[in-house]
Amino acid sequence: MVNTADCGSVMQGFDSLISPHFKIEVNSYELIFFKGRIINMSEKIDINELMLKYNFALSTLETQLNILIREYEFKNKYNPVEHIKSRIKTEKSTLDKLKRKGYELSLNNLKTHVKDIIGIRIVCSFLSDVNEIVYIIKKSKQFKIVSEKNYIENPKDTGYMSYHLIIEIPLYLNEKIEYIPAEIQIRTVAMDFFATLDHKIRYKFPGKIPDEVKVEMLACSTVIQSLDKKMYELNEIVKKYNDL
Repeated sequence: MVNTADCGSVMQGFDSLISPHFKIEVNSYELIFFKGRIINMSEKIDINELMLKYNFALSTLETQLNILIREYEFKNKYNPVEHIKSRIKTEKSTLDKLKRKGYELSLNNLKTHVKDIIGIRIVCSFLSDVNEIVYIIKKSKQFKIVSEKNYIENPKDTGYMSYHLIIEIPLYLNEKIEYIPAEIQIRTVAMDFFATLDHKIRYKFPGKIPDEVKVEMLACSTVIQSLDKKMYELNEIVKKYNDL
């Protein structure tokens, strides 16, 4: 039996992650009416624990990536990364994704079907840098590669380009090892600019993007590809002079 009087601090800490519509008490159990579904107190505590583990895993992943990149920089006298951004997916975004996939809200579905609650975006100067970062991540023994999608060679229908990796991070807890999924996106500065536009347009058109808009987006994507190619060629020329 869960006594809600003993769980005040847990509830307060979790309210920032999941905000229920309203709460009711039935025979000393606190029930939460959340997004049209009743969740009991014990399940809410389980989700709180899960989100804590995701935060641990994100910190671990950030440290591991920083080590890999700094080691690469030391060996090659060059840092291929412009900047890195990380995030934990919000409650609304996570639930929306479950809904789009056709799954009901449950702890099991959250763990099984949403692999990008942790997200890392690595932005590089040149396409060759993207390839280098993908290579060092894939050969690392720090985490397991679960799947990959090369949207650079095969852009999405809007022209979106990026390299996506789904990985599992080993999380060493007191009594066991758990493997926490995360998504890493690697792309150039130019691709990142387009990705921001792509995200905003998809938000404005949650259903189907109008054909007129999609045509213009594809045209912009072609310009982005051309720009990346030109910048790569320019960088190769600069390197040639540096080698003299």
